[in-house]
Amino acid sequence: MKYKIAVSGGGTGGHYYPAYSVIKELEKNIDFDLTYFTIYNRLDYYKVPQDFPNAKHIPLKVKGLIRPLHSIKNIGVLMNTFSNYLKVKNIMKRNKPNFVILTGGYVTVPVGFAAKDLHIPIFILEQNKIMGIANKVLSKYAKRIFLTYDNTIGNKYPQKSIVTGNPLRIPGKTNRNNLLKKLNLDPDKPLITVFGGSLGSEFIDNLMIEVYNKISNINFIHISKNIKSSWPNVRVFEYLDNLTEILSISDMAISRGGATSLSEIDFFELPAIIIPWGDSAENQQFLNAKSFNKENIHIFTENDIKPQKIFDIIKNIKKKDSYSINKTNPATIIIKTILDSLGGA
Repeated sequence: MKYKIAVSGGGTGGHYYPAYSVIKELEKNIDFDLTYFTIYNRLDYYKVPQDFPNAKHIPLKVKGLIRPLHSIKNIGVLMNTFSNYLKVKNIMKRNKPNFVILTGGYVTVPVGFAAKDLHIPIFILEQNKIMGIANKVLSKYAKRIFLTYDNTIGNKYPQKSIVTGNPLRIPGKTNRNNLLKKLNLDPDKPLITVFGGSLGSEFIDNLMIEVYNKISNINFIHISKNIKSSWPNVRVFEYLDNLTEILSISDMAISRGGATSLSEIDFFELPAIIIPWGDSAENQQFLNAKSFNKENIHIFTENDIKPQKIFDIIKNIKKKDSYSINKTNPATIIIKTILDSLGGA
């Protein structure tokens, strides 16, 4: 049987990369045609044609709710959502997908309601400790809800929820020495990866500049659009498509508190300094980080963290004994659950 599948969830890497991971897992299990509804001119809009060139790519010019939620401007947002709902519903009537996977974000609202009204099974992924508005609205109609955290705040349907963790892009076997030599970095030095999520972080950039001026016995890979490296032990990239490959050979991470970032840090069992972005919706990043209660995880607010604190934590870091991880990608559990609930592949 060849399935037809619709997927939506984008705008940022936190929504897109879990979708990417489950689609890749689906490719191992079934034959299917993919329709992906993206947000026009956001990350998923550019990534889907690259990552899934055979997919039917449908960009939507959607708008997110304006804070505070009682703003009169949200009348226009709701009208825009309804217009996109009609567009998506017409497309789904023609395509007749067997099921829909939604990974959160405002783009999923018109997609989810169209699927609901056409009686198409809906599967939702929630990456954060507090459920996003779109997922709160749509979870009533979902067949299954896949959670990253136990006791997710705002989840009203525990009976159809399963805690799987956040699906990730897991690299194949990586040769650490070869990869670092290609980057002209000393493989005998520990490696710290610094990143601020898919949108970057000028705040973290500025902190690390002072740290780099003090430390030469540690390698750093730093993702930033704002700085250029003048340090022999620091490599700066605007974007790394193989970030999980780099994390798999890292000895520590410095990051914001996005759900995907934390899940990657957890999966690769990295010590970390987490600096949640204070303006994240519903303070999600701080709640994510506080739920991440593990040894060698240091959580700071922007007001509390200083370059000297970072220096004191990382100055004595050592290389790990082993970089091999034998864990099941949450995407595997999610896809098995979806296919079982539909009667198997």
